[in-house]
Amino acid sequence: MKLDQVALRELDYAAGVVRAVTPYILEYQEVRGLAEDFFSVYKSLINPKAVQLGPMEREANAESYRLIGEKGDLGRFHIVYDLEETRLGVELSEPEAQKVYRLLREQRIVVPDLGLIREVMSGNLAETVAAIFWQVGAIKVSLGDIRPLFKVDENRNFSPIYIDVKGLSNYPTVQDFVLSAGALLVKNLGFDVICGIEAGSIALAALLAQKLSKPMFFARRGLRYPEASPFEGIKKHEIFRKRVLLVDDTLVHGWTKTQVVKRLREWGARVDFCFVIFDRQQGGEEELALAGVRLYSLTNRDAALSEKIPREISFLTPTEFEEVKNYFRDPAGWHQRRGLRFFPPVRT
Repeated sequence: MKLDQVALRELDYAAGVVRAVTPYILEYQEVRGLAEDFFSVYKSLINPKAVQLGPMEREANAESYRLIGEKGDLGRFHIVYDLEETRLGVELSEPEAQKVYRLLREQRIVVPDLGLIREVMSGNLAETVAAIFWQVGAIKVSLGDIRPLFKVDENRNFSPIYIDVKGLSNYPTVQDFVLSAGALLVKNLGFDVICGIEAGSIALAALLAQKLSKPMFFARRGLRYPEASPFEGIKKHEIFRKRVLLVDDTLVHGWTKTQVVKRLREWGARVDFCFVIFDRQQGGEEELALAGVRLYSLTNRDAALSEKIPREISFLTPTEFEEVKNYFRDPAGWHQRRGLRFFPPVRT
């Protein structure tokens, strides 16, 4: 059995111990394979000085395996059999335990729980939406050690954080809550039609249009052939003098959106407003303002990094929190400290 096959819940770590629960009973023969694969992953991604996995040590309803290095034991891998589930535990040094926690975090069973969010935090709407994104894994963080850093700025630069709003469709109740909140935010702006942007925001724009009973079309990012229309789902005469609400999932620098705004205006449309689910606050709002477009965002990076969102919601470690803060504070300096070349973002 491979480690990445195991679904986990009740994942936590403290004082060098990582704990998790599987929702089913593992068979004895599966556990040995799981322990061996865990050791292989541990050696490959966390501690290359690990030498071998010790023999199984059984006690009552539990099994334990030593993780052995060149100079002795490095930690232990535990399995405890309960009546309807299997509990896993890993004992390591604190830095290594955090890495294991971050590794296993990707395999947790996601159960959206708005009640828990209301219970453990008292933030505004932006912070509540950000907490929901953390809870369902729509905000991803990597330090570049056990998983690669994310690519941004046309894949020229790196980032420790990635916002995957497109994954909301996996959680219908969450998506409905988010888009209902978005509909309330923009319903009184005064627009005739909604324009999404290929490809990430097409579904979001369509669902938002349905909630608001507005027509919807989308802008293409590129034209496959010269005579192709830059907009799909609407004709040129249907856009003339119409008030258009531009909709997208995230906002970084805003250049793609201002290009769409320019094309819409060339077709005779009026574009005064842009709505995004998540604003990374990296100059996009200012760029849109220069184009005469006002931004409305449901949540943003400040909300996502609010200290009102506890770890039991975000699953974020203190090290990751500081890394992301440092990146947003100075992307160029962050690249330099990591020995990475930084390319100043330019309009494309």
